[in-house]
Order: sequence, then C-alpha cells, then structure tokens
Amino acid sequence: MRSFVVAVALLSCACGDVVKVPDAAPIDVFQPDMPNTVTCGTNEMNCNGSCANVSTSELYCGNCMTQCSPTQGCLNGSCVPANTSCARVKELDAMAMDGAYRNPNNSFTFYCDFTTRKQYEFGLGQYNVAYAGYTIMTVASFDAGAKAAFVGYYNLVGGLPTIQTFTSGFCCVTQPNNNELNFGGTYLSLAQNGTNTCNIAYNGTYQIMRAQSSVYAPPLALDFFTTNPVTEAASCGDMNNIGFFFKVTNF
Repeated sequence: MRSFVVAVALLSCACGDVVKVPDAAPIDVFQPDMPNTVTCGTNEMNCNGSCANVSTSELYCGNCMTQCSPTQGCLNGSCVPANTSCARVKELDAMAMDGAYRNPNNSFTFYCDFTTRKQYEFGLGQYNVAYAGYTIMTVASFDAGAKAAFVGYYNLVGGLPTIQTFTSGFCCVTQPNNNELNFGGTYLSLAQNGTNTCNIAYNGTYQIMRAQSSVYAPPLALDFFTTNPVTEAASCGDMNNIGFFFKVTNF
C-alpha cells in the first residue's frame, strides 16, 4: 500500500511542475546621435549643419551670423549694394544674362550687354541742349546693341524718363540735323497715361507715340525694330523739339 502511495505522489510531482523559459530581452532601438561629420569645401563654412559659401552667400556672408539686406549682395564675404552698375551685376552673378537691371537702392535703371561689355542708359531731353554724359540719338545710333538695349530698357522702365525737366515746342522727336526720327515710317511724339503730350514742361516717364495716335506701349517685342525700322524724314521746324538721348559706358 505504501509503495502505491509513493508512486502516485511521485507521479503527481512530475506532472505538476512547469518549467518557464524567460522572455528574450527587448531590443533597444535607441541609437546615440552621430557626431557632426559635415565636411565643407574651400570658402565654405558649416552653418547650422549646411555648407555655405561665405564668399557669396547672402544668407551667410563672411560668416554664419551675417545676412545681407534685400538691397545687398555678398561679394568676397562682404555685403555690398546690389546692381549699382553692370560691373556689379556681373561681380555678384557670373551667369548674369544681357538685359535691363534696376538698382534696388534708388531705382536707377540700366541695360547690360555683357558680350560687348557696354552699359546703356536712355532718356528724353530738348534736342538742342547738351546733357552731361549723354549723346543725342540719330538713325546711325541704332546699331544692333543699341536696339536691344532700347527695347529692354523701355520695357523695364515702362517708357523713357526725362533727364531733366524741359519744354518742347513742337511734338516730334528730332535729330541734330533737324530731321525727324521715325520708327516704322511715322514720326514720333510722346504720351503719358495714353494721352498725347505736346508743348508742355516734360518731367517724368513717357511712352512713345507714332504719328500722335497709336502708343508704343510696353512690352515692346524683342524684334520691335525689325517691324519698325529706324528712318528719318525732314523736318520738325522749330528749335526746341524732343530728343532721344543715350549714355554708353564701357565696363
């Protein structure tokens, strides 16, 4: 009897024990931050984790703390006034294209021909008055470079500005020989706000009219002078007519 009880007890002990296998330890997904290994090139500086060319960057000019104003560019690590001339435009952007530019500091406008390295400015004046630095335009003045510059400048400004206040007696645009300057075979006058102007004190920006009727409103087409060739005709008559003037500066 005793042996049976012992056997049952032993059997009960063997069947009741459960051996638990402990769960595997969870994988730690946290990884420590990697050290800052940004490597910058020549003239570059690590500014907030990004490489900046501090010689030309308007955001980081000269260092990571200096940002140029909207009217400045970064030149050799210093903030300088932008677009003061064609030379400055090219200094700030080696890829700058031919075209009209405006100085954001004073609205001074000019046209840059980077191929011939010429800077053009245009204006209106009394045809028989000398304006420092300017030359009155004739038919011969409108070579390929001057034509492109005239169109680009006219379109950006919205017309031609007066060099200084002047009064015109008759209304046509005149050359030194007192012959009319024509575009597309018609004589020219000026308009402001779409209205013909004549015998007034000119001061401001004006658009060109043909034969005192249709306004050459900007933007002029790039091939404007192909369809409106520059010619001349006699005569304007009096001595204080309008003249187109331009200034060409080599840079």
